[in-house]
Amino acid sequence: MRGRLFIWGLLGGVFVGVILGAIVRDAGIGYACNSGAREGTPVVVPISDRGYYEQAHKAITEAKESVHIVTYEIKYYKTNPGSLENRLVRDLVYARERGVDVRVVADEYSQDNNAFETLKAGGVGVRMDSNGTTTHAKLIIVDGKTVLLGSTNLSYSGLEVNNEVDVLINSQETARYFEAYFRNMWEKGG
Repeated sequence: MRGRLFIWGLLGGVFVGVILGAIVRDAGIGYACNSGAREGTPVVVPISDRGYYEQAHKAITEAKESVHIVTYEIKYYKTNPGSLENRLVRDLVYARERGVDVRVVADEYSQDNNAFETLKAGGVGVRMDSNGTTTHAKLIIVDGKTVLLGSTNLSYSGLEVNNEVDVLINSQETARYFEAYFRNMWEKGG
């Protein structure tokens, strides 16, 4: 049984990689580099492991209009105020205080140490997926032009321990697609 689960997990990961590759290819997106990038050209920045925090922090703190998140979990640890996940939660609250539209759709699974009350107290809109469907997506959309997506949960394990892979995509076309995905989840309550 464990062997079959491993194979299915491996196949699922390959499938996700192929789909992400097709999206990137079909959108005409190339890897970020200093040479050859033209203004208005979509750019993809590959991110791994500890690189996620810096990219998410920068995107959220520079947001002017909106930060919309779909995530499996978003944690806040009262006993570890300086943790990376707590910093990102505070970034979201500060963005809201600056007048940015900040909303989060999360899976109802995330019970222990979740950031929901902290976010709500800071004026951030939070909705839980409660329709029996697991929301396993990890997606941040900023200002309708930047998308951060991949495998990283907004938790201690995701940000500070696990091996993770993500991409930052600067593309209004890609952001529009995921913004519609977010709005659909927000409107139906997750």
